[in-house]
Amino acid sequence: MFSKNNKKMIAERSAERTLKYGLVKLNVGLASVLLATGLTFAGGQAASADTVTTNTEAQTTEVAPGQNDAATSTTETTNKADAATQTENQGLTKETATESLKDAKATQDKAQGEVTEATKNVEDATTVRNDAKDVEASAQKDLDASLQAKKDIPAATDKVKEDSAALDNARDDVDKAQDNTEVAREAENTAVVNENAAQEKVNAQQKTVDDLKPAADQATAAQNTAKAADDIVSDQAAIQKGTEDEANLQQVVKEAQTTVNNLVETARQAAETETQAVDALKKAKEAEASAQTNVGVAQTALKDATAQADKDKAALEEAQKAGDAARATVKGWEDKIAQWQQFLVDEKDTSSSEHLNNLKKGIAAMKVRLGQAQDAVAEAQKAIDSALDVYGASRAKQTKAEETLTKANAALAIAKMSTAAAQTKEKAAAKSNAEAQAALEAGKAALEKSQAELANVQAKLAADKDKLVADQAKYNDLKAQNNFADDEDVAAAQAAVDEAQAAVDKVQPNVDKANHAVHAQEKVVKAAQAVVDEAQANLDAVSEKLAQWKQALVDEKDTATSYHLDNLKKGIKALTIRQGQAQDALKAAQENLANEQAKLAKFQAVQAKNQAALDSANEVLTNAKNTLADTEKKNADFKDALANTQAIKDYEAASATLAEYQKELASAQEAVAKAEAAFNEAQQKEDAAKAAYETAKETYLTDKAKLQDLEALAAKEDEYVVAFEQASDKLNEAQAALDEAQKALQDKNASLSVANGEVKYWEGVLAALETKTPSKDAETQTPDTGKTDQGTQTETDTGKTDENANKGEESGKTDENANKDNEEPAKTADEDKVVVNDVKKVATTPEKKVEVKAIAKKAEAPKADAKAATLPQMGEKDNNEAAVVGLGLAGVAGALGLGVLNKKRS
Repeated sequence: MFSKNNKKMIAERSAERTLKYGLVKLNVGLASVLLATGLTFAGGQAASADTVTTNTEAQTTEVAPGQNDAATSTTETTNKADAATQTENQGLTKETATESLKDAKATQDKAQGEVTEATKNVEDATTVRNDAKDVEASAQKDLDASLQAKKDIPAATDKVKEDSAALDNARDDVDKAQDNTEVAREAENTAVVNENAAQEKVNAQQKTVDDLKPAADQATAAQNTAKAADDIVSDQAAIQKGTEDEANLQQVVKEAQTTVNNLVETARQAAETETQAVDALKKAKEAEASAQTNVGVAQTALKDATAQADKDKAALEEAQKAGDAARATVKGWEDKIAQWQQFLVDEKDTSSSEHLNNLKKGIAAMKVRLGQAQDAVAEAQKAIDSALDVYGASRAKQTKAEETLTKANAALAIAKMSTAAAQTKEKAAAKSNAEAQAALEAGKAALEKSQAELANVQAKLAADKDKLVADQAKYNDLKAQNNFADDEDVAAAQAAVDEAQAAVDKVQPNVDKANHAVHAQEKVVKAAQAVVDEAQANLDAVSEKLAQWKQALVDEKDTATSYHLDNLKKGIKALTIRQGQAQDALKAAQENLANEQAKLAKFQAVQAKNQAALDSANEVLTNAKNTLADTEKKNADFKDALANTQAIKDYEAASATLAEYQKELASAQEAVAKAEAAFNEAQQKEDAAKAAYETAKETYLTDKAKLQDLEALAAKEDEYVVAFEQASDKLNEAQAALDEAQKALQDKNASLSVANGEVKYWEGVLAALETKTPSKDAETQTPDTGKTDQGTQTETDTGKTDENANKGEESGKTDENANKDNEEPAKTADEDKVVVNDVKKVATTPEKKVEVKAIAKKAEAPKADAKAATLPQMGEKDNNEAAVVGLGLAGVAGALGLGVLNKKRS
């Protein structure tokens, strides 16, 4: 722990950690290999447990951590071979080897469990250390915040004082603004009262004006209508005068036209002479113009051909440039692809597969672009060839155009000479024609002057007529709009009534005549219908009697006499003739009826037509009478309105008074608007003052709360210092516990590696014992020499790394039936004894050493010349020194922790 005033230590603890790197301890696999290497060097001089010295060398191979499987396989094979040799030199029973293996496996399981537990302890210690680190960081953050709060308190106190003063000023501003708002409200109320009074005066006067307006409008309309009638009279007088002026001027124009016609004939003859000369000159000029046109055409053709040749040449150069650019693009893509392919070769062993794939994809994309660029080169070459052909054709056209221009210039020179001769003749004829034309022009001028005067008179006359039409339309519109009618309208309405009455009187006789004809024809049709009915009754009676006679003939065919039957047949024949006659009479009566009905229909059509005409004429007469009555009323209204001039004066006076009242109302409304604006402004200022007050209040409360929070936070400084120191101590303790757990795990891994080696050794010894003949009576039984060392490949690797050991895998357990030696076992006098020669891996604990020595003593051969090879630890003191040195070197190498980086907290 350290004092809260120790700023240096606090800064160091709160500073960011710098990651440093060191070497971790070796994993189990590498440690086992180093241990085997040390034993190999240590076993260079074999030690005898009693009196026998061995000459079998330990065969070990030092491998890298990634080669543990191969090294283990090699070591296990060597152990089996040595175990087979040991069975010949030192006697061990199968039971003792099995018991030793069982003990070794028990030790192995125990070591495995300790490794698992140690691994869990490391994980738990890591979790505790991380939690402690988080707690320390949180405590550091709280402490920094407390120290900063202590620094911020003076400034926060000053801010609260400023906020309090601003709050008092804002409260005073609100009081002033409320007073101003009340004054503005009273002024607005006064202005509204004045406005209402002015509005009442305007409304009353407006009603008066509205009441006077219809009569005034009627009188005004009548005056306008009367004025329009006066305009019509004026227009008609102007038209009369214009018509008289037009007749006089037309006579003057006629005389001038006769004079002009005579002058025209004279001028025509002179003009004809000139025309002939002009035609000759024209032909000469046309020939010259044609020659000049040919020259121009030739020049234009030459110019166009030259321009086209230059254009085609430029196009050829552009095509060549495009080809060069396309080839440059191809070269650029080829260089780029070559560069990327070189990158792919150079970075093949250094870059990631993703980067190499990206390079390959880029090369593929660029090859596509290269193909496109090559296609562009081919297209550009085609364009160059085409442009070259076009340019050659343009040069040929240019040469031909130059030849054509030379011929055209020669023809133009000849045409100019002919034109000069024709011009001389034309000038003489033009002089004579000019004199005739001058006289004609003078006559025409006089004619045109008369015609202009006539046109002006006619234009004025047309304008007057148009004005008359417009004034009449205006007059009619005014009468229609105001429902007025003049005396002419009344006379026209009366004439329409008279005309309609005459039409009625004309149609009425026709209607009466048609009615009489219809009544007479109806009587004829009725008589014809009676004839048809009588004929139909006669036919029905004959047909009925005929049917009875025919039925009687059928009924009495077998009972009556032939005479009676013949009479019936004759009667039937006579009735048949009468039936035909009755049918003909009925048909004739029906045809007569149809004809008479057709005549009746015609008479009825004429009757309907005449009646429709009469109805129409009566309707027209009724409408004409109604129109006459309405026109007379409109005429009376028009005359009354025209006489009512006082209505206009009253209306104008009332309108002037209304205008004055409206001005007063506008002034009152303006005063109200100003008062409302002043009130709104005062209200806005009051609202702004209140908002400023609320803002100042909120700012004051916020800053005061911040000051209180800072004071509360600063008061916890001692508490945060203690918490930070305690967190730092707990972090140190957690880190120490983690280091201790990691060290314990490394020790447990080393013990597990040793236990794994001992299990392998005893498994090899037991395998060697099991390959021997069990007894003398079983000499005919031979071991299975066809088995191979394939089983060794299934054994669990004894050199697995700490990662697999920490996962709880039992790396030391093997298949008891695996790795049997396929050599022929050596027979001895005592079948149950084996010789232990050279040991590759043994336990290093004192308990195991004693156990191995005891087993070796029990396995001594009874013969005096039996040889036994002992473990280095089982020999004499002098022979154990080399093994101790080797084990020490292996331990030092494991402690150095070569090859792996680890992050440590600085």
